[in-house]
Amino acid sequence: MIDAPVSRGTRIYEKVVEKLKGEIAAGNILPGDPLPSERQLMDTFGVSRSSLREAFRVMELLGLIESIPGKGRFVRHPRTISADRSTIQLEDSAILELMEARRILDPAIAGESAMRATPSDLTRILRVITATEKTLSSPEERAQADFDFHLLLAEATHNFVFINLTRMNFDLILATHERIYNLLDDKDAFLNEHKEMYEAILDHNVERAREAASQHIDRIYRTLHKGIAAGE
Repeated sequence: MIDAPVSRGTRIYEKVVEKLKGEIAAGNILPGDPLPSERQLMDTFGVSRSSLREAFRVMELLGLIESIPGKGRFVRHPRTISADRSTIQLEDSAILELMEARRILDPAIAGESAMRATPSDLTRILRVITATEKTLSSPEERAQADFDFHLLLAEATHNFVFINLTRMNFDLILATHERIYNLLDDKDAFLNEHKEMYEAILDHNVERAREAASQHIDRIYRTLHKGIAAGE
């Protein structure tokens, strides 16, 4: 039962997200259930419509809810992950779905970067790699370094769609960074694979850049899938 207002703060929508995530995790709102009406949630949480809708946007990005036109917003059903049809947490499901999409997107971005990167682009990418060598001690630092690197690769394509897609992907990654980067205990591989992509882009070798990016994201996906399936 949702019955508590959120505490005040500068990012009210984040507190709404945490409240709703807690209700879902506690089983008070089940997969397939509709969320209460906007008016009811606004009154319950004591928040504005804009804050509530921003919370909905984040929860849709996290794969926790889905919006069905003309019907409302509903809690998503978690996906199955193994042969025995066992299910996983909705947040883990969203992480895996994102990584599946990145297995297609990341090699394309790397290949376009290898074709189009300017000397200025290459300098910025190298600067991030050099800084990353000193900032891999926490999930927060790794998440930020990962975002900085992949955003620069997207910017090196000089294609605004790739840039916006990368920003959207990392909105989810940054929102779930502790879960992702605690499962990825691979600091050396993380850095070495970024270097391999950079070197291929530096040489303007399109196929090698695509292959390096593909191997990078495939390893990440396999590691996350294995950890989540094992209930880590």
